[in-house]
Amino acid sequence: MVRLGRHPWNEALTSDLAPQHPGNAGPPLPALVGDVRRLNALADYDILDTAPEKGFDDIVVLARRLCNVPVALVSLVGSDRQWFKARSGFSSCETTLDKSVCAHALGEVDMLVIPDLTQDPRTNANPLVTGEPHLRFYAGAPLETAGGERLGSLCVIDVEPRLGGLSVEQAECLKALAGQVMSQMELRRAAGERERILAGQEILIGQQNALIATQAVVARAAGDRDAILDALVSGAMQAVPAAQGGVIELQQGDELVYRSGRGTLAAHVGMRLPLHGSLSGHVLTTGKAVLCPDVLLDHRVKRDVIAPLGMRSAIYVPVSRGGAPIGVLKLQSGEPDAFSGRDLRIARQFAGTVAAGLAEAGEAEARREVRTSEATLRAVLENLPVGIVIAEAPSGRIVGHNARVETILGHGVLPARPGEGPLRWSALREDGSEVAPSEWPLVQVTEGRAADVAMEVDYLRGDGTRSWVGFSAAPMHDADGRLTGGVVVVSDIDARKRFERQLAAAKLAAEEANRAKSEFLANMSHELRTPLSAVIGYSEMLQEEMEDLGQGDLLPDLRKIESNARHLLGLINDVLDLSKIEAERMEVYAEDFAVDAVVRDVAATVEALVAKKGNVLTLELGDDLGDAHTDVTKVRQCLINLLGNAAKFTEAGQVTLSAGREDRDGEASLVFRIADTGIGMSAEQQARLFERFTQADASTTRRFGGTGLGLSITRAFVDMLGGDISVESVEGAGTTFTVRMPALLAEGTSETSVVEPPAVATDGSSDVVLVVDDDPATRDLIARFLERDGFRVVTAVDGQAGLQAARTLHPRVILLDVTMPRMDGWSVLRTLRADPELGTTPIIMVTVLDEQNLAFALGATDYMQKPIEWGKLEATMARFRPAPCDSSVLIGGDDADARDRPPVLPGRQD
Repeated sequence: MVRLGRHPWNEALTSDLAPQHPGNAGPPLPALVGDVRRLNALADYDILDTAPEKGFDDIVVLARRLCNVPVALVSLVGSDRQWFKARSGFSSCETTLDKSVCAHALGEVDMLVIPDLTQDPRTNANPLVTGEPHLRFYAGAPLETAGGERLGSLCVIDVEPRLGGLSVEQAECLKALAGQVMSQMELRRAAGERERILAGQEILIGQQNALIATQAVVARAAGDRDAILDALVSGAMQAVPAAQGGVIELQQGDELVYRSGRGTLAAHVGMRLPLHGSLSGHVLTTGKAVLCPDVLLDHRVKRDVIAPLGMRSAIYVPVSRGGAPIGVLKLQSGEPDAFSGRDLRIARQFAGTVAAGLAEAGEAEARREVRTSEATLRAVLENLPVGIVIAEAPSGRIVGHNARVETILGHGVLPARPGEGPLRWSALREDGSEVAPSEWPLVQVTEGRAADVAMEVDYLRGDGTRSWVGFSAAPMHDADGRLTGGVVVVSDIDARKRFERQLAAAKLAAEEANRAKSEFLANMSHELRTPLSAVIGYSEMLQEEMEDLGQGDLLPDLRKIESNARHLLGLINDVLDLSKIEAERMEVYAEDFAVDAVVRDVAATVEALVAKKGNVLTLELGDDLGDAHTDVTKVRQCLINLLGNAAKFTEAGQVTLSAGREDRDGEASLVFRIADTGIGMSAEQQARLFERFTQADASTTRRFGGTGLGLSITRAFVDMLGGDISVESVEGAGTTFTVRMPALLAEGTSETSVVEPPAVATDGSSDVVLVVDDDPATRDLIARFLERDGFRVVTAVDGQAGLQAARTLHPRVILLDVTMPRMDGWSVLRTLRADPELGTTPIIMVTVLDEQNLAFALGATDYMQKPIEWGKLEATMARFRPAPCDSSVLIGGDDADARDRPPVLPGRQD
């Protein structure tokens, strides 16, 4: 994100956030600013004062560039301020409403565009218009919900007036980006809602499971009181997450004794409380449960007793046996107001499940306790939000169920076995296949074919509608471990499944938007690279002319211009390469090459870069490197990137490039290692090393520079070549990158065979070189270079003009651009190759595009990528040089200076 630093603009916007004073108040803001529905809609998104997010940040950067302005903001207008979720070119996160222009956008039918803020009565008194930074232009597209509430705007701002406002294309793009802002906000809200729903479901399911598990333990305890009490405390704490400690207090005479303690109360087992004069004693004697929000405010609590317990809030539930209270279940927390009424109800349910398990001697009492337990279980089953089905084994006959299961399924659960009714037990899986009768969880468990089975299906309800239902079955065993039946939990998951599908669709839409962004950047290569190519070309040309004129004092400045332009071009190329990879437009060109020669050539290329900081480059090459068949350009680029990275972070040290060949599962692989003795990295830095636009940390970026894309592109290239890259590093001791890739590109990899260019034809009837390019600077550079090299040059401004000139002049050679108006270079190339008279004319494609294979396939003689390497152009054109006797020069084009004063190459007499 762009930071303004100590700029008057920044200071003016952040000077104070005090409310507007009536004395200097401007025109009133729209009534919508204080509209309750609008403010409630804004609050519903829960977005104010949240951390920056990349999705929003990318949008304002794109809006700023599209509209060519210094500032772009995602502005949300609250009741007393405007807050910026994303900002580019601006560091403050909010302003008061008296400084807000976005507030006026709330009442507009469409976009708010103010060409000159000083001329609009709504803004001419705004402090940021009358004073620093003297805002002059504003355009804001509204951020509107599906219900029509205006929350703010996506705006662009300038300090210069724009009487023409935005172009139609810019306005449409700004509206589209505002829609993307709302899509991002909807995604945030949907994700948060899903998390809350899932969290609530998880808590509820956990409580249900804990209750069932506790009841199962109590049922199996066979009168073991300690086991029953322990299960009660454990299950209750599991079902009430706010509980930090739990204990059973049993009555002994006039006292209550701590038994079966868990959590913070485990260490206090055995402690005694007086029955009379304590809150626990009150609960036991009255038989009524109590929720105490703060024990320090309750007069029934003894302060000296609770002090060592660390208790601030608590739940007290009486535990009964045979209808008579025998003790108290207590859950406590060290925080006040930790429990809710729902927690109290859950604790009461748990306390109620142990009554049957506390049976003493006597068959009659045992039967009463069994019946009580059954009644409790029935009450629990009927009040559970899920359906319960109980079946016997091995027949699968249903012997019990609650009413909830019939509500979820929309029909009765009989006949007993799934598949026995035409409208019952019919469902489809996620893939649309039908569930067979033998596949239902109940059948699998009761037949002993599985222990625990879960299934989510699109169920055909009894009323003919379809709904998503979850089935989860578990076996039941007797005391001897024999299978006696199964329990199936039936859950209504329709809302969750539909929500998940909505999220999946939203995720797909976001991915499509990301791909569209990548396509956009990939298509920007011509617009970004062409002017930089002109800067580089003119700087090189001027350097030679300054040497000819003896003005050597200007050469250092010109070399700085060229160096910085090439650096900027490198940064742009990194971004565009990454965008082409994301847009799946990066191709792989496989060819045969000698590995040893390529590695040595790479070492020679980077040797000066490595030595720049006093480092020594060492080569360690295996004896059996041999040949390889893969994309040699990408292999070279990977090695150069890694060696450049090593040289950047190493000073007065050693950089080692080793290459070897090894066999993996019968396939030959190339292994490259680039080791340095530089600053190294921590484990945390290594974890995010290959992330885009990321270096080890902010200090590294400030000290060493760079975009943070080199390693990301390197990994992408290695992946494309079927290999992998890893890193080992120790802070202060250096780093080693290891790249492994197949020596033979595997089948199925995106591979394009190189098409050999057609043979050069030099029998043109004219000595003219025709240059066809829509960029004036490029035409001028190429024409001046060729003219001083002895060629006669004619230029054309587009494809149609070039085609007409070729038919008129029959040039010796044609230099042809691709991206041009009216008729692009590919169309010109196809037309020329189909022309009987011009079909053999040599055509050299000169373009920013990386489409060499396509050019050769269409019949190009040669291919050069901008920015032009003039040495390569000179060597290529030497094949078409006019005869020595040719001394006249024909100059065409729209540059008068180039026609009047053609430069002369030093040392050459033409």
